[in-house]
Amino acid sequence: MKEVGEISSACFLVLTGLLGAAHAVGVKANVSLLYFNAFNNTSESDRCECGQFGVDSPVADARGLVVIANSTNHQACTWNTEFAAAASPWVALIARGNCTFSEKINRAAAQGAEAVVIYNSPSRLGENPA
Repeated sequence: MKEVGEISSACFLVLTGLLGAAHAVGVKANVSLLYFNAFNNTSESDRCECGQFGVDSPVADARGLVVIANSTNHQACTWNTEFAAAASPWVALIARGNCTFSEKINRAAAQGAEAVVIYNSPSRLGENPA
């Protein structure tokens, strides 16, 4: 995907599962990202087959505005994690680490997320890379 210094918070994400893939080994996801580039005042898009559905996750299309957790580390591991979703549908963007994927997904789903994207981020001293 393209690297753009700072991307506007108004991103739109579309996840699409590949049909016919073996569910026991996980299913690859096609990811489409539409966003506004504030540096050159243009709308941009990018696509890749760079995601993977969890082994026990439903494989279905999902789309919505990208929303991050209202916390300093964006890991969504505390019981009081909140997402500031202004509209539906929305997709939670959560950093990997400090708690299980299930905990992250359940927190976002309880607040109405259409889907959850968990991304790798540079680890910090003392963090559990769960």
